[in-house]
Amino acid sequence: MQRKTRAQIGVGLAVFALALSGTSAARANLAGSSFDAADGNLVVDDEAKDWANVGIDCPPGTVLGCAIDKPTGQTDDSFGNGTKEDDAVPSVIDGSIPNNKSDLLRFYTRLIPENGDDFLYLAWERVQEPSGTTNMDFEFNQSKVLSANGVTPVRTAGDVLIKYDLSQGGVNPILGYHLWVTTGNARTVCEASNTVPCWDKVHSLTGFFEGSINSGPVVDPIAPDAPRTLSTRTFGEAAINLTDADIIEPGACLPFASAYLKSRSSDSFTAAVKDFIAPISAGESRCGTINVVKQDDDSPASALQGAVFTLYNDNAPVGGTLGAEDTATTTTCTTGADGKCSFTNIPVGSYWVVETTTPPGHDTAAPQAVTVTGGSTVTLTFVDPRDFKIIVLVCKEANNSLYPSTVTVDGVDKTSLAAAPAGLTAAQLCGLGGAAYDDKSYGNHPANVNIPQ
Repeated sequence: MQRKTRAQIGVGLAVFALALSGTSAARANLAGSSFDAADGNLVVDDEAKDWANVGIDCPPGTVLGCAIDKPTGQTDDSFGNGTKEDDAVPSVIDGSIPNNKSDLLRFYTRLIPENGDDFLYLAWERVQEPSGTTNMDFEFNQSKVLSANGVTPVRTAGDVLIKYDLSQGGVNPILGYHLWVTTGNARTVCEASNTVPCWDKVHSLTGFFEGSINSGPVVDPIAPDAPRTLSTRTFGEAAINLTDADIIEPGACLPFASAYLKSRSSDSFTAAVKDFIAPISAGESRCGTINVVKQDDDSPASALQGAVFTLYNDNAPVGGTLGAEDTATTTTCTTGADGKCSFTNIPVGSYWVVETTTPPGHDTAAPQAVTVTGGSTVTLTFVDPRDFKIIVLVCKEANNSLYPSTVTVDGVDKTSLAAAPAGLTAAQLCGLGGAAYDDKSYGNHPANVNIPQ
């Protein structure tokens, strides 16, 4: 299967839209997944995973994969003023969603790796059974920066919108996805807009998802207010194989910063978006960042530019000291004028950060071990001691002439200055003064001196 390039999908996923675009119908038993998204309920029956046991935690808890809408009424926020999906900054207003098919209650989302693939699980709940079509859009954003409305994130090229649509009276959802694009000819790349940025044309999810809604009342066992009975067609769910669908590459870091749910008034992509549930963190990245700070041993310390660091895998036995069992990666970083550089998108694991190129005039710092966890940022400071040049003059007292002699510095034998540089005489140098020694024990090497750094 040909995989999309990162230019096509963006460095990370940001907006998924599960859409009724005539792209594909639901199917049961999604290959590779032990989650049942085809039964239209939230409890564990014969399957290994369902919403009841995948770690959902709703507010006011620690919040994992769950968001709850504001109560229906004048305090409920929604999109207004004819906001469409292509509007980069949706118009947010209060109290405009009646108690109907577009009035949302909560949503769940989890991203779980299994059998070498990444599976995205999505679910929505609404106030009442619809009389028309059902259209839900899930948006996953890369950026944590809020847009001008102060609620929804700034969109980034490569964000993904997944559309979840049901025809009137239908029970089989149709799923597709769009990518947020910021360049190109709008006529050829955009689904509906006449200008970029926009959501691109829908991509099929045929064969890579399963989905369902509840054809009768079901129980939601997830707190708060559990158990809650959901009436017919007020709950929908889906599972998507992101890897096989070519939405992400195997082992990707999955830099989802946030996720949110919104409802659309019809299956037309240009229809107004209605209610929404504010974004929650989707921080399930399997990568972290290592920041390196490089400086000398002066006081105050000075930043060192041009130091190159290489990342090594800390193979078993982990820890201790850098050993022959530890292997170098091809990942490096080079410090700038501020003495800093970073290793980004580093998969979870144990590593050594090793200084492999040392700035001139300094000694190399020792390697440091580091453990990377999902979403973590670790800062390591490396100090390179300064090297000093010691110029040694050995003079014969009798005639103020230079005498080459062995001098030991840091365990290394050096030779004292043997001849005066151009423009100076030995007598001038030896006349500078300094300590004098009457030492005859060294024969031809009267100045064999151990000079510490």
